[in-house]
This record gives sequence, C-alpha cells and structure tokens, in this order.
Amino acid sequence: MKQLDAASYRRVNETFRRRMVYHIGVDCGLFVELNYMVDAMLHCLAHHIRFQLYSDDANFGTGTGWTEYFLPFCEEVHEPFHQRYNFHRLPSWRRVLKLCRRQKSVGPIAWKVKSVQKTVMGHLIAFLTYKEWVLLGQDVPSFTQQHYRIPELGIDGSYTDAYSLLARMIWNLQPDILHQEAIYRNRLKIPKDMSGIHLRGGDKSRETKLISAQRIMQVLNPKKGVCVFILTDDYRMFQKLQADYPQLRLVTLCQPKETGYHHREFCKLTPQKRKEAIIRLLISVNLLLDRRSFVGSITTGPSVFVMKLRADDPLVQAVDCPKEKLASTLSLTIDARAAISKKYMQC
Repeated sequence: MKQLDAASYRRVNETFRRRMVYHIGVDCGLFVELNYMVDAMLHCLAHHIRFQLYSDDANFGTGTGWTEYFLPFCEEVHEPFHQRYNFHRLPSWRRVLKLCRRQKSVGPIAWKVKSVQKTVMGHLIAFLTYKEWVLLGQDVPSFTQQHYRIPELGIDGSYTDAYSLLARMIWNLQPDILHQEAIYRNRLKIPKDMSGIHLRGGDKSRETKLISAQRIMQVLNPKKGVCVFILTDDYRMFQKLQADYPQLRLVTLCQPKETGYHHREFCKLTPQKRKEAIIRLLISVNLLLDRRSFVGSITTGPSVFVMKLRADDPLVQAVDCPKEKLASTLSLTIDARAAISKKYMQC
C-alpha cells in the first residue's frame, strides 16, 4: 500500500458526520497511548466517524499536548471536561471479576461502577457542549478487524498494513526534535546499518516476567564489530551488556542515573524532566524504525509499535513470539499478548 499523508487523511476524515473526541495521554505509557489512539483512528475510518483529538493534559506532555512533540494531523478540541470524563475503554465485567478474585477485594467492581457513571456523565456533557451525540475514547471496542478496506485512502489490507499506514502518518516529529536526533547521531556516530533491541525494566515486572538481555541478544545474534542500539530504561542493563559483549559497539540514549521506568514516579517529575525523557524515547524509537535488525517483546509498548510498523520486515523479530505468528499476535489485546509471551518463553 502507498504512504498516507496527513492532508489526505484530514480531507477524508472531515467528510464524516458522526464524530469521536479521543483523549490521549490518560494514564498509560506513551506508546501504549499511541497504540490505543491508532486503533481508535482505524475504528473511526472503518465506520465513517470523524476523529478529533483532546490532548491538553496528556501525561507525556507539559501542557501543550500533541503538538509539543508531533505535527498536527487532525482537528483538536480543548473543552476541559474531557480530562475527567473521556478515558480508555473499560475492562469487561469478566476481567473485573477476575481482578476481584485475585485481589480478594470488591474494589475493581466499585471502580467500574464509578467509571460507568462517569461515562454517562461524559456523554451528557458532550451532548450539551456540542449539541450532538459524540463518541468518547471509552466507546472504542476492544477488538480489531483483521482486514481494513478504506478505498478513499487506498487502504486495503491486514490490520498491521492499515495500522502501519496510519502510524507512520502521525509519526511526524517536530523539527526541533529531529534536530536533536541529528546531534545524537553525530555525537554517537550512529551508522545506518546498525541493529537494535529493546530492554524493559522498572514497573514492567509487575505485569510480566522481565526478559533477560542475554535472551534477546541470542535472538539478534549480531556479528563481531556490529553496532547495536539499546533502547532501555535501565542503564545498569546497558552496562551489563557492555561487559558481556565487548566485541560489539553498543550505544544508547539511556542516562546513567536511570534505573528503570516507573510510570507513577515518572508522572511526578518536573515537566521539563518528563519532556527530556520523552524526547530521548522518541528519538530512540525513530532510530529503530529505519534501521536494520530489531528484536523486542510483544509485551512492551515501544517494541510493539516498532514491530507493527515493520511487521513484514524479515529482520524484525520478537523474542517471545514465532515470526510466522507475529503479525496476527500484534492485533491482540495486552493481556492476550502477555499470555502468549509467557507460554512461549517457557518452551
């Protein structure tokens, strides 16, 4: 499929009568938020719903929203009620009851009931504000189609094909960030033919067992002297790799003081500290999008984003999923991917 430009997307998007206002930057990490947003955009295109964005309070920004890091691609709205009443889709009652059994508490039920009440209130406020029925982020279904046909935009392919087109369209970094990337490239002497891996630490261990750097490097299997870019949130992992693989040239943008990403702690940082960390993350992922081999995990946001955009690339692999099943696995929910990862790593 051809590349998609923002002007073409806006032209088609603005012809739809029904609309959704999507709130990005609610309560997840940046790349989980991006993944949810692209899925919402696909849903809107497939059902002829006009997509609009609310990002004034995005948890990855300092108050500017989407355009702090990316060029605009659609109309944005700024009504403050979205901050409280527009959020991600709610988990099913079945999942909520499982959480209750696991936590031995009725807390998840109380949380969902309160969230349903907020959803009703959000739709009411939206109707009074816009004088029409408006969909919110929690109206995006949990499932994705396996094939998308949107002839107005030349889309006729699998989920990963359609996702990749939209994701590459929105992945349009601001000029000042691209300038910083060029500085890093020159300072670190990053070659075009380098390989890359993603290592996750921090609070990811609460969701799933962390995958060792050695296991990922075994899958990458780099030749002596190759340059490998390490996207990680824990500088100690980078140091361990340097000690274990002296025959390789390893580079990273991770800072020596970083010892693992913890989302709650990250949200408490000063706006400037958050912005600096997000810019390094964006530049790191941008470097991995157009490089050679890449190995990541189907359980981590940045890895999933890179793999969705490069799903057909034979040089892209997941350490915890067979290559022949990667494209179909990437369309699954976070919980489903975590289960597949756990089972595969036990083999």
